[in-house]
Amino acid sequence: MSKKNYFKIVLLLLVATAGWLRFYNVNWDQGLTFHPDERNIDAAVSRINFSSNLDPGFFAYGGFTIYLYRATGEVVSFLTKDPTWLTDWGKINIIGRSYSAFFSTLTVVAVYFLGKKLFNKKVALVSTFVTAFSANLIQVAHIGVTESFITAMAITTVFYSLKLYENPTLKNYLRVGVLFGIAVAAKTSSLSFIPIFLTAHFLATIKKPLGYQKFIRRNIYFLVLLISALATFTIFSPYTFLNWNKFIESMHYESGVVTGTLDVPYTIQFTNTAPYLFQLKNLYWQMGPVFILGILGFIVLVALSIKKRKPSLLIFLSFPIGYFSYVGSWHTKFVRYIVPIIPFLAIFASYFLYIITKKTKPLGVLLLLTSLTCTLFWGMAYFSVYTKEQTRISASNWMYTNIPEGSKILTEHWDDGLPVNIKNKNHQLFEIEQLTMYEPDNAQKLIYLADKLIGGEYIVLSTRRLWGTLINLETRYPITSKYYKLLFDEKLGYEKVSEFSSYPELFGYKINDDSAEETVQVYDHPTVIIFAKNKNLEKQTYIEMLSN
Repeated sequence: MSKKNYFKIVLLLLVATAGWLRFYNVNWDQGLTFHPDERNIDAAVSRINFSSNLDPGFFAYGGFTIYLYRATGEVVSFLTKDPTWLTDWGKINIIGRSYSAFFSTLTVVAVYFLGKKLFNKKVALVSTFVTAFSANLIQVAHIGVTESFITAMAITTVFYSLKLYENPTLKNYLRVGVLFGIAVAAKTSSLSFIPIFLTAHFLATIKKPLGYQKFIRRNIYFLVLLISALATFTIFSPYTFLNWNKFIESMHYESGVVTGTLDVPYTIQFTNTAPYLFQLKNLYWQMGPVFILGILGFIVLVALSIKKRKPSLLIFLSFPIGYFSYVGSWHTKFVRYIVPIIPFLAIFASYFLYIITKKTKPLGVLLLLTSLTCTLFWGMAYFSVYTKEQTRISASNWMYTNIPEGSKILTEHWDDGLPVNIKNKNHQLFEIEQLTMYEPDNAQKLIYLADKLIGGEYIVLSTRRLWGTLINLETRYPITSKYYKLLFDEKLGYEKVSEFSSYPELFGYKINDDSAEETVQVYDHPTVIIFAKNKNLEKQTYIEMLSN
């Protein structure tokens, strides 16, 4: 077999495997939609109608993916004669997740061609392997939000910006402009792509002396790029302009959330977390140990780009440097914000392995095999989450079987309450009350908790979203922190009767990701803990226990 055919076969196998890992069990939550962003997108898709209403009324994400999901739903509904593909959030979610899986698979292909263009086929193939088995890319592919699409567009924009630099024709400027417009129409954070084509344009302009007319023509091309981007954006997200006030209101809210100027419950977990370092730590959970090689490869490539001033490297590095410099400074540090740079880290790691192998082959080969094995293990372990029943569903089944009807169950606000509705079983079989745990700690909350503990029969913690953060904020939440500590020590008259977990696992080895940023775990494999009352305590006893 020729080397050329060998690379093609391995590439096809990797892409096919990556596709299978991403498309497998996209309906892992049985249509229950546990991701809040998915619910918002699904609601927007169900609201619009191509003949009467194109306003999604939701601007945290752009219109492109909302219209794409709706158009696909129209086709599927027509073919199946089932109109619920346009209204049922669970079915809309299947469409969204299928697209997410598709674009994530497309990213694997794009990484190969970018790696090959920048370096060689060996670097490209290793990059493809690391991307294919990247744990977080597999996870995000199972969620119907825009991160998989934006990641694919980032890689593709870099690839065509390199082509723009090599051959600065009107066609190449137009192509990049359209790509950029579509990306921003999916999510406004894609404005972070600007340094990519701006760097390419600048380097293309100065790489050799241009006459006055050519210089003017080149900058007109750049203006065409911007105009084509704006036109494309307007076509695919028109209500950004048509409902401008709502869009600006949404952007102010989102900006306040990410910068921390707006204090919302779901970002309290980032209190006292260090910019940049927090994201770097969580890359370990997102990629596995290979991310360390990615950082080393990045350092090597930056040094190489400074030393040799190689334009292609400057264009390639412009996005991850600019993106991480900006996003890494945010107060809010959800791991999904870092997803677009994961394929770049895969290329960085692959290049580092390549140069080590060139310098000292035995060490390089050993490091290569170790890295690929770790990446394979990490990715397959996280994939195993989708081969098992979701923990909220398992916990709900247990509750319907073991908790008497009419029992009073205490759940928590700002989290998905349990039990979920399953088949002909409904949560209305129980008396369910949410504990407002994010409310400020004061004398009223002390009495509130005491009353709820007296009246409750079961306490259900459906994720670690609240307790995993509040238990550690003793200064801001002294009463709540004490409450959780006493609850886990079984000193509040409640004992733990069941726990459901689904850690990433392979060949009996588990990856305990309890210390990862909470969104690594709480959507698809949260640990659910159920407590049952085993002792009646007096109100004053509770007050004294929680206040001391």
